[in-house]
Amino acid sequence: MPVLPYINIHTHHLNDYSNVCIVLSINPGEQITNREAVFYSVGIHPWDSNLTDVPSAIHELEISASDSNVIAIGETGLDRMIETPLSIQEDVFQKQLQIAEKYNKPVIIHCVKCFSELISIRKKKSIKLPWIVHDFRKNIQIAEDLIALGCYLSFGKALLTDEKLQTVFRSLPMNKLFLETDDSDIKIEELYKKASLVKGLNLEDLKEELFSNFTTCFNRI
Repeated sequence: MPVLPYINIHTHHLNDYSNVCIVLSINPGEQITNREAVFYSVGIHPWDSNLTDVPSAIHELEISASDSNVIAIGETGLDRMIETPLSIQEDVFQKQLQIAEKYNKPVIIHCVKCFSELISIRKKKSIKLPWIVHDFRKNIQIAEDLIALGCYLSFGKALLTDEKLQTVFRSLPMNKLFLETDDSDIKIEELYKKASLVKGLNLEDLKEELFSNFTTCFNRI
């Protein structure tokens, strides 16, 4: 039986670790290769939603969305801690959701202090396409609300030290979880080891669960 890879669902670093399948987050127009064990998510980050040439970026994004190695749109979303008005952020976000729907690609979500807006958009549009809320750090109620709407939650570096977050992670269903390194320098293996301890699972069982989530979410069975 082949050894299952670790899944790093969201990273900004292209590292050559063995037996790791990564989803590399890039901007529209960046180079996409056919490198083994590397997939891509392409999106306009809310921090960049005030670009003077958003239409050009959206055009580049749609070109990328048709590439088979691009398996997700994002990261995109909403962030209340930046100066760009939420109305502008939401307009750019909605345009990317339309592309995701058109090409049937899951969406990797960045959300800071905008979970009520995010949940409202999900409900209002009756979206069925998977969303992956990356670097999730909120409470159990928000986690359960998102999961009830068909979202996945991805946990990053904070899971290593944040005991409250560990309690949230422990109580959530395995079939809606992912792990990620984001822009940190930690290794995904370190997160898997911690997650397996928190969940009380054998490491190989955890790898099997998260690999199953990956194949289900991205329809790669």
